[in-house]
Amino acid sequence: MILFSIVTMRDLIRNYKLIIQGKNQESDTETEPLMTSTSSGSSYSFGALRQPRVFNQESFSAESGESEKLSIQNPLIRKLVFANTTLEVPGMQNELYPKMASELTFVSVDKEIYVETVAGCRSDAKHTHNSLVTIFAVWNTTMGSSLLAMSWGLEKTGLFPGILINILIAALCLYTAYILLSVNQRHGMLGQTFEVPDLCRMLIGRWAEVLAKIFSLVVLIGANIVYWILMSNFLYNSVVFLYGFFMDKTVQSEEPSVLCLKHINLSLNDTIIFNQNFNYVNVNTAFDKIWNLYTTVPIFLGAVMFPLLNFKSPTFFTKFNSLGTISVAYLLLFVAIKACNWGVNMPNIVSEFQIKPTFCALTGMLSLSYFIHNIIISVMRHNKHQEHNGRDLSIAFGLITFTYLFIGIIFYTSFPLMKSCIEDNILNNFSKRDTLTIIARVLLLFQLFTVFPLISFMLRNDILSNINNVFKDYRLGEFSYVKVVAINSVIIFVCIMFACFLPRIGTLIRYTGALSGLVYIFLLPSLLKISSLRKEHSLTATKLIIHIVIILVGILNLFSQFFISDK
Repeated sequence: MILFSIVTMRDLIRNYKLIIQGKNQESDTETEPLMTSTSSGSSYSFGALRQPRVFNQESFSAESGESEKLSIQNPLIRKLVFANTTLEVPGMQNELYPKMASELTFVSVDKEIYVETVAGCRSDAKHTHNSLVTIFAVWNTTMGSSLLAMSWGLEKTGLFPGILINILIAALCLYTAYILLSVNQRHGMLGQTFEVPDLCRMLIGRWAEVLAKIFSLVVLIGANIVYWILMSNFLYNSVVFLYGFFMDKTVQSEEPSVLCLKHINLSLNDTIIFNQNFNYVNVNTAFDKIWNLYTTVPIFLGAVMFPLLNFKSPTFFTKFNSLGTISVAYLLLFVAIKACNWGVNMPNIVSEFQIKPTFCALTGMLSLSYFIHNIIISVMRHNKHQEHNGRDLSIAFGLITFTYLFIGIIFYTSFPLMKSCIEDNILNNFSKRDTLTIIARVLLLFQLFTVFPLISFMLRNDILSNINNVFKDYRLGEFSYVKVVAINSVIIFVCIMFACFLPRIGTLIRYTGALSGLVYIFLLPSLLKISSLRKEHSLTATKLIIHIVIILVGILNLFSQFFISDK
């Protein structure tokens, strides 16, 4: 027994020495980067192609070892451990591997990092979701400020033509989003995290990649501006309510619960019409001069928001993502309660079948309402059952269409005043003292307070990444507080200017949607589909004409925005 213990201890000590010796050897070799920064995946230029890496035994000869320092312990056989599996690679000559050992793959949607490769092989382990979670993710990501403007869009179009256009645009956006998924499935390289700009570079050309990246920034900038205007509006009305409730109780306003802020003379049932400059706080007070929606409030908001944008990572704000779902649910409940109180108010149902000349306002707005094309590949990549992507995406778009139409139709048909009184932010049609409206404004204000830093962070990262790609200098794209403060200052300045001089979210949504939709919804998916079909030798004249027509629809949608007025 004693002899057995001695032998066992001897073996343990010997094995321990071997382990220590192996670690010391590996610390001098494998911790060296296998690729320089100039050739890593993070520093590709706009025209660079991500070529697969081919390892061969000659790469590790003595001659190349002195110049490139690419040494791997025991290249003939190496044991690789991934999660709960063990894999042995007997030899590495002329083997094709998608990634180098030192590279990481960054998944931008969930902010997760997967170490995919070890010495030339990658792990297939990744987080996946079932179909229900994937459908909810697409629905939650697509829902935006268009919810507040959908009734306004129906008023610009006519009720029944607006419903038809909504369904047609939703179907078209669904089709082009599915094109991006199918093209990525056919032409995306195994092990590579491909996005729309990568597919454009590979199938169309460098110009398409540049175009995709530019208009991805346009969408983020447009979202920032719209959210800033909404935050200014919600903050202004919340403070005015608190001031009237606590500081100026003597002011008794006869403001009705439903407002019409348009400069018109008549309404249904001879309801009193109020001017747009109406405030139940006296307009000549010092408070009104200090707290003005179109001059001082956006600046005060900038002073509060600016420090929140300069964090290196916005991880804290991601904890409030569930507020988006709560806000949408509350808006659905809010509209349903108001509609029950008002009843149906459709005095001239026949006119609702006629399409109005301003219907293009709705088509432009819907291009942004259903816009998810720049990140749809990232969202659907985590679907556990990739073969169900088409079905899950269709269900998600169906739910999105239902949500938009529910709020738009219910509010439009029950609104008690003239339909032309409907604002591009339906909350503006309610009194500042309305309890349900106050709750909606406070809830949306807090939600946007947490969403705005996330969008600004994405915009900042894209700007730095594009600077890095354009100048091919990694140091220019590195994080530094000087660059962050400069970029955030420009973002806030632009947002304040729009909030002061063009505070109309309907106008901004339709122009941003028509412009970005032309590129991401109509142009690039169609060109990718044509290029994919041509590579597969299955491009027919009918398919070519169909996708050219889709591009023409996007062009007409954009140019039509310049010939209509929101007033």
